[in-house]
Amino acid sequence: MLHAHLSTDAILQRHLGEGQCLTGQLEQAGHRVLTAEQIRDWCGRPDVQVTVRPVIDLRQRLETTGYAPTDRIRDHVIARDRTCVFPWCGRNARRCDLDHVIAYDHGAPDRGGTTSTDNLAALCRRHHRLKTKGRWSYAMTEPGVFVWTSPHGHTYLRDHTGSRPIDPNGHPPDH
Repeated sequence: MLHAHLSTDAILQRHLGEGQCLTGQLEQAGHRVLTAEQIRDWCGRPDVQVTVRPVIDLRQRLETTGYAPTDRIRDHVIARDRTCVFPWCGRNARRCDLDHVIAYDHGAPDRGGTTSTDNLAALCRRHHRLKTKGRWSYAMTEPGVFVWTSPHGHTYLRDHTGSRPIDPNGHPPDH
């Protein structure tokens, strides 16, 4: 399965000035930038089944009642995070668990963390276990921006640009 992200201009085949081209992003094992024409040609092949889903607005906050996220919330978090949000982890978010940053309270759901795009993050199984077992902790300071604290008190920032230590003695975690 491949996921292509295209702008409205690219889908409608609008033309830009000379030397410019419309691009889309094709997601498979990683991210590659292709021209909209390449994606349209690929989608026109008889052996390709195309499914169109609604546009995901990453500025929109989505929430559901209960513990399990909806498919739309899951797609939103995957598109925002792209990879596991543990510092320096590159596992594709599509292969990750969605973790409640502030724990969901099964006994009293109205007192725990919400099942929403501003309280869910993509964590691969290994890093989900590290967080759940209490060895690491993290907070989402804004959608897609995470501050992690190691068992030794080192802090790391993970955002759409990557990971970096916050404290001067920090270094990539040994996980």
